[in-house]
Amino acid sequence: MKFHYLFSSVKINSMELRNRIVMSAMHLGYTPKGEVTDRLIEFYALRAKGGVGLIIIGGCPIDEYGGMPSMVGIYDDKFIAGLKRLTEAVKAHGARIAAQLYQAGRYTHSSMIGGKKPFSASAVRSRLTGETPRALELHEIPAVQDKFVEAALRAKRAGFDAVEILGSAGYLISQFLSPITNKREDDYGGPLENRMRFGLEVVEKVRAAVGPDFPILMRIAGNDFMEGGHTNR
Repeated sequence: MKFHYLFSSVKINSMELRNRIVMSAMHLGYTPKGEVTDRLIEFYALRAKGGVGLIIIGGCPIDEYGGMPSMVGIYDDKFIAGLKRLTEAVKAHGARIAAQLYQAGRYTHSSMIGGKKPFSASAVRSRLTGETPRALELHEIPAVQDKFVEAALRAKRAGFDAVEILGSAGYLISQFLSPITNKREDDYGGPLENRMRFGLEVVEKVRAAVGPDFPILMRIAGNDFMEGGHTNR
């Protein structure tokens, strides 16, 4: 067998996985108002029963303006009871479960967030939505980062074994990281170490809040695959 350790257990901080098979997050559209539904629970419980080691659900927007209405809500305490039902159903079959946290930035549309203008690292038009977001003011950045912290704490209270911070796929953290979408001239723009700052501070704040043993995963795109973007070289 080529992958000798695929079915062997592994421990990540306090989380022990029965094997190294991970089901990555995907948008299912099973939560029309952000609330966990029986359909969502059944979907993930079946995958857990099938033997996967870790299930990552999401994306879960960290605020009500950071995604679409059909994403799994985690931006308010009202979602915790439903999320607990989900985590308990998955764990009952021996799998572990993580919540993927994200803010869409310029990938959301004003029509989805009550007419509010989406924000991003810079005011660079989104080819996906056709809208131009507003650039986050420097003084606004800590409050957005704190929303990641609040969401991570809710995930922990709801029984998740870990959180995954989404820094890829063109969403907000990725928008700070990429020179295509980050034209800032302050401490969050310019050289790579500055463009990395937003995401690194999110991780640092989440770690300080959830404690040293709670696993934090980070999903990062190493290549924009666009001219002028960052690459893996």
